[in-house]
Amino acid sequence: MHIKRLTFLLVPLLLSCVPVDPRPTDNEKASAINVQLGMGYMQQNNLEVANEKLLKALRQNPKSSSAHNAYAILQDRLLVKDKAAYHYEKATSLDPNDSQAANNYGAFLCRNNQEAKSEKYFLRALKNPLYKTPEFAFTNAALCILRINERDRAIVYLRKALAANSNFPTALAAMAKITFDDQNFKAAKIYLDRYHLVARPTAKSLWLTIRTELALGSNYDVDELAVQLQKDFPDSDEYQSWLAIQ
Repeated sequence: MHIKRLTFLLVPLLLSCVPVDPRPTDNEKASAINVQLGMGYMQQNNLEVANEKLLKALRQNPKSSSAHNAYAILQDRLLVKDKAAYHYEKATSLDPNDSQAANNYGAFLCRNNQEAKSEKYFLRALKNPLYKTPEFAFTNAALCILRINERDRAIVYLRKALAANSNFPTALAAMAKITFDDQNFKAAKIYLDRYHLVARPTAKSLWLTIRTELALGSNYDVDELAVQLQKDFPDSDEYQSWLAIQ
């Protein structure tokens, strides 16, 4: 439920989405397998083995955009920014239609205060008509340009994200915060209700819901929400904010 402190959505490599040439060489096949293995180890937080597998994939097929994208994700996670940037750039240059790589590079750029450049890569991801998860790129673009106060364009992107996937939690959360800030509390409540139908409550979502219900004068709901906030997130800043207004 956050605008100031933003979390961007990396698109993980789907095993079925690793591009394979109709007649791949043995090295290309082996590289694709090692990309899959590397991503699997990364998901298990076994980063040392993930690094070994992905480096092997790059040696086996230096022209694999998937291998460069996966290795960039790992370096991004390890906070090795120069290597992450190099391999994201390489992935997107090797295959301009790799929407996953373009989205991930855009998210990386935005986290590193390159908002204008990042939007270009989100839009590149969206140019591919076969991109299966456009809601990721639309939402990332919105969250990024909110950092530079491009609110109206951000709303356009968020609406497009929800048109692509009406239950996408991050877009719902962002719209809830925007409409709350606009004092459109009824709309904020609708977005929050939709969010909580598809995602587990967070400290931020509960606190925003409490403030929305207070603005609408619904004290009964507020008491229940406060109990849940205390029970699930007793050490959160949001619970401390609740205590401060008691």
